[in-house]
Amino acid sequence: MANLFKRPFKPVAAPGDKLFSILVFGLFIFLFLYLFEPFGMSGLKPRQQFFISLGFGFVTTFVLFIFKYFFEPVITKNRWTLGKNIVWDIFIASSIGVANYFYISLVFHQPFVFKYLLLGIWTTMLVGSIPVTISYTVRFNRIYRDALIEAAISPEKTLWDEEVIISAGNPKNELKLNPGNIVYLCSNDNYVTVVTVKDEVTSRVTIRGTLKSAESELINNKRFLRCHKCYIINLDYVATVRGHNQNMTVSLLNAATEIPVSRSRADLVIKLTKKI
Repeated sequence: MANLFKRPFKPVAAPGDKLFSILVFGLFIFLFLYLFEPFGMSGLKPRQQFFISLGFGFVTTFVLFIFKYFFEPVITKNRWTLGKNIVWDIFIASSIGVANYFYISLVFHQPFVFKYLLLGIWTTMLVGSIPVTISYTVRFNRIYRDALIEAAISPEKTLWDEEVIISAGNPKNELKLNPGNIVYLCSNDNYVTVVTVKDEVTSRVTIRGTLKSAESELINNKRFLRCHKCYIINLDYVATVRGHNQNMTVSLLNAATEIPVSRSRADLVIKLTKKI
């Protein structure tokens, strides 16, 4: 649980999104108080209910605007975490509670009573917990969705649309290939062998060059992985993963060769092929 609160957290950055969330928050407070008439609001006349509820919504919006636009950008610059953000939101809610107390005291000409100030803070935090919870849920869903989009592997039809040119650093022997047909590449001294499959027929082409150069030519196709100093594999062709970190190999479809996996790449191979 402690690690959860230490996770990096980025508050809403876009000015438009920030303003929208502030206005929605203020509108929620107004509608909640006006429609449900909690905390003695039902004893007021309808006209008073409307304007007092509207005043609470305005106070909430104003305080949020001040904190979110003037203070938050300053304090969230360095190492902002989820735990800090929760504490910050509690502080903002407490400040709204203080502002609401003085607002209602002004409306009804009440003298200052510390007990009622604490009650005002508690009431604000209680009511505010609803939109805050919804806000966190929406925000985490958005973060999760964006992370999936960022990390997602493009569908095969999109990923393999364009041909790639593999020269392994030697323009004299360029190969134009559909990357979806490449099973793996391997190096032997100053030569690179490209193993492909098309219509169930496996082919091997050897060109002069380096595997590092070939790797850079495949960098836009995220399904290729340099699993060993001498091998680049197409993850779509991985059939099985055998062994452990010290002695791991992968077998590929349409290839009789067992591909070794470096110890430093073993965890990544397991992660990327765990659904196989």
